[in-house]
Amino acid sequence: MHYLPIWSINSMDTITLGLSFSTRMLGIAVFNDNTLLDYFLKLHKAKWSVEKLEFILASLASCLEHYAVTDIVILMPEKHCQTNDFETLLGAIESFFEEYNLSTVLYDVKEVYCEFGSPVKRTRNSLMKRMVLFYPELEQYYQKELTNKNKYYVKLFEAVAVGAHHWLQRNAK
Repeated sequence: MHYLPIWSINSMDTITLGLSFSTRMLGIAVFNDNTLLDYFLKLHKAKWSVEKLEFILASLASCLEHYAVTDIVILMPEKHCQTNDFETLLGAIESFFEEYNLSTVLYDVKEVYCEFGSPVKRTRNSLMKRMVLFYPELEQYYQKELTNKNKYYVKLFEAVAVGAHHWLQRNAK
C-alpha cells in the first residue's frame, strides 16, 4: 500500500473507498475525486468464520486510519451470487462504517460493467482493459491476470471500477 498522509489531503476533497468483495477476496481502491491514490487486494483462504469477518473489518479499519474517507461505494454482485455468508459480510461492513458515520452506496455489477466494459458483452477482460486505459498503473496486474489460470485480480479491478463509476455519477449532475 502507498499511503498518502491524511494531513496532505485537503478537507474539501472527496476521498472514496471503492470495494468489491466476496467471502474470499477483498478488492479495495482509494480515490481522491477521480485520482486513484491506492489499491490492493486481500485474499482470505480460510473457511468462513467470525475470525475471517474480523480480519476483513480490520483491513477496512486500516484504510480509515490512513485516509480521511468521505464516501464508501460497494459493487453488488448479481443476486444469485449473494450467499448467506456474503450477506452477513455486507451487513457487517455497512454496520462497521455506520459506526464512523459513513454511509455506503451500493452499485449494481451490471451498471458498472456496462459503464466500463464492452457494450456488446459484459466480460471481466473488457472491464480490466478499460480500467488500464484510465489507470495505467494497473497494467502489471492486468498482464498477470492474463496468464493466471484462476482469476485473481478481478476484485481489484472491480473496486477501481466502482470508485470511478461513483465519481462519474456524482459529477454527471
